Amino acid sequence: MAGPAKIAFAFSLLGALAFAAPARADDAMAQADRFFKEGRRAAEHGDFASACRHFEESFRLDPGVGTLINIGDCAEHLGDLERAWQNYRTAYARMPENDDRAPRLRSRIDSIERKSAKVDLHMDDAPEGTVVTIDGNVVDPKKGPRHVTAGAHVVLVTAVGRRGTRYNVSVGEGESRSLHATPGDVLEAVLPSSVPIEHQKTSWTRPAGIASLGLGAATIWVASLAGMMAIDRRDVQHVSCNASGCTPGGVDAAHDGATWADVSTVTFIAGGALVALGATLVVLSLATPKKTITVGLGAQGFVLSGSFR
Repeated sequence: MAGPAKIAFAFSLLGALAFAAPARADDAMAQADRFFKEGRRAAEHGDFASACRHFEESFRLDPGVGTLINIGDCAEHLGDLERAWQNYRTAYARMPENDDRAPRLRSRIDSIERKSAKVDLHMDDAPEGTVVTIDGNVVDPKKGPRHVTAGAHVVLVTAVGRRGTRYNVSVGEGESRSLHATPGDVLEAVLPSSVPIEHQKTSWTRPAGIASLGLGAATIWVASLAGMMAIDRRDVQHVSCNASGCTPGGVDAAHDGATWADVSTVTFIAGGALVALGATLVVLSLATPKKTITVGLGAQGFVLSGSFR
């Protein structure tokens, strides 16, 4: 390609890129506007859960102050006062001083601070990956007290390898409660440890049995966590529903609770079957006298022990 041709090609490429960038920006703005309008329609029909999802997608494409205010509004209608408060404060901080929406927004921030209760979580012995929820919403205890509606709330703390802990907290309007929480005791699995070397070499039943026992113990642990989540969702449904009907959050909690209950039942059955199979295989592998087997999930969990003479 000759020198003038190369220059012409470069300019044509730059021109194409220059036109492509505004086109992509215009497309994103159009999508943001579409999501915003869908959010407004959902809010007008009282479907604030859908409204929040549409507003958040609009904000992702076009992070405007007005969209933040609408996210806060639908969160406030859903009873998530912490989320509403955070979005209002962020929007207020981004507003110019002469914005005519500022006084009304400041009033809404003050209203939440007056009417809300606060739960201040302090984690004791929490390993990496600990998950904390309040009424099913994941929270970060490191961010300080969380704004909640006055009344009863359920705090659930779970972590891999722990039993999990559930707390019932009741706070009044303007009240602040401090809670020291923990994911519970460590789950332990005790498996057979003394089998002669000749059996390890000649029999497949023992390693298969140990593998089945381990998988069964893990499955039962998953089932226990699913059961706790089902209880948590049931409590949220109880708080969100009354004789006149349920809030959208209550309907979601009822649906999620049924799902978690089914998961818990199926995994408990599967875990019990795996433990029974594993124990049977290990027992069959014990061909010499005076052999003992102990299987369990810890001091308070499932335990199988026996002596063969």
